[in-house]
Amino acid sequence: MASNELDMRHLEAPEPMVRALDAASRLAPNEVVVIVAPRFPRTLLIELAYLGFEAEPEAPQADGSVRVTIRCPDDAEAQD
Repeated sequence: MASNELDMRHLEAPEPMVRALDAASRLAPNEVVVIVAPRFPRTLLIELAYLGFEAEPEAPQADGSVRVTIRCPDDAEAQD
């Protein structure tokens, strides 16, 4: 399983969402990417769910940033 992290706290909207969706679209089944968003990414979470990705946000940090683990489901899970 490949894993990497993208820190997007320094980016202005909508760049964190654009980059997160791009990173998610490049994932193979069961691969993971972790993003660090500057704030709770509600719209991103909705879009990822719509596209069939699993996304697990952590509790916000003191600076308001949120780590989100994005996983591409394997083919069998996607068909359920």
